[in-house]
Amino acid sequence: MSTNPRFSTVIAILVTVVIVAAVTAGIMYAVLPSTVPPTTITIERTIGPGVTTTVTRTVTQTVTATPTPVTTPPTTKFKIAVVSDIGGRGDLSFNDMGFKGADEAARDFGVEVLEFISKTEADYIPNLRTAAMDPNVKLIVGVGFLLSEALVEVALEFPNKYFAGIDTYSQDIVKSKYPDKYPLPNLLDIKFEEHKGSALVGALGCLLAIYYNYPHIGAVLGIEIPVLWKFEIGYKWGCNWAIEWFKKNFPAEYEARSRTPGNILATDPKSRVLWVYTGTFSDITKGYLAAKEMYAKGAIAVYNIAGPLGLGINQAVDEIVRPKGLTIGPPFWIGVDANQDWINPGFVVASMMKRVDKGVYYATYLVLTGKFEDVSRKYGGVLLLGIGTEVEGVPMEGISMSTLADLDEFIEMGIAAEKILGKPVLPMPPDEIKKRVREMRDSIPSWIWSAVAELERLIREGRVQVPLPLTEDDVKYWRGILG
Repeated sequence: MSTNPRFSTVIAILVTVVIVAAVTAGIMYAVLPSTVPPTTITIERTIGPGVTTTVTRTVTQTVTATPTPVTTPPTTKFKIAVVSDIGGRGDLSFNDMGFKGADEAARDFGVEVLEFISKTEADYIPNLRTAAMDPNVKLIVGVGFLLSEALVEVALEFPNKYFAGIDTYSQDIVKSKYPDKYPLPNLLDIKFEEHKGSALVGALGCLLAIYYNYPHIGAVLGIEIPVLWKFEIGYKWGCNWAIEWFKKNFPAEYEARSRTPGNILATDPKSRVLWVYTGTFSDITKGYLAAKEMYAKGAIAVYNIAGPLGLGINQAVDEIVRPKGLTIGPPFWIGVDANQDWINPGFVVASMMKRVDKGVYYATYLVLTGKFEDVSRKYGGVLLLGIGTEVEGVPMEGISMSTLADLDEFIEMGIAAEKILGKPVLPMPPDEIKKRVREMRDSIPSWIWSAVAELERLIREGRVQVPLPLTEDDVKYWRGILG
């Protein structure tokens, strides 16, 4: 997501299985070069009550290895370092996800993790440089868009170390300032198909507005930077897709509701989505004030596209539902990056899961398997994680909408945040959280979940194209259409 934005869907589990198998074949039990026969993988994702999507994929992978095991010398500890953005630990989203990926790499690959917390932007270069100076640190990960320039500077200073940036545009800087070095082989920008995931939750929000007779959905964004354009336009496009889906599948109902004031079907297309860039990824109060105004105008759900500001959105929801004694929305809000459904169970309708953790994990995998530089050169220094994506025959997905199946893992992230922050974070015992989330999802008609599942399938199969704004002209064009 943003510069400051623990997930495990069935897809992610299967991805991890494939990766660990690859590492095992190529590193721990090295044999003569061989080609693994094509493997057919069937992926099932339960989107909502009684709604499951099934995707069948064939994966072909070549494993090249040496006659003897490749191991790290016993006196040398392979280390990776993670440098946070200014949100730091305990943000329950972007930075926490980065550290989660490092912890999972430590668990699966036996690496040691060093953490560097950036209090201000002035800490970026010193933290990156200090990490690179450790002789046993092989990979340094910078979490966040704002580390882009710092990563370039330090990666050039330490050509024998590997650097990865989450949501960064470092290779663009290299291309502009040092064209003879582009793409810098020891550097990867890890990017995500946020526009596609945002389309899923935009469709969900719009369908909820249709069903519950609300005129709007909302989006609270952080600093206006290019990566957030993907969230913004994808979300708006998903809402429009949902309108067209409803019109096609329920034509009589569409005609009746589109003439009924107060329903999103009767709202001007350019006004369906209320949105604002707050200019911050840390001022929770601004998130609260922006969301409060949107709910007052009739937004059924507000999408958090600003990391910690989701806590402000949550506060705005609480002020509405507590006096009424509600335990299930509407109103709702939509989480981001992590599965944030547990933060206020019953009122976080879903989360757009951007697997920052998998980005860190995959970067570690590429270093350990000796593929980092090859991937950087081949793909212009960019590792793209999305829906149905593969890198060199290995599934590397990084975008999905939250499900009940991945809730447990992210409850654990809340427990970890309690230790870091020194105060309660979980709103209730884990079993109660899961019960309320299940009840909330069960209360929403199955046709809504089916529609979102259909959109995901169409995106995965390439049968619909979600707009991908990359320039100011792009985003202006789509705002002209979508508002």
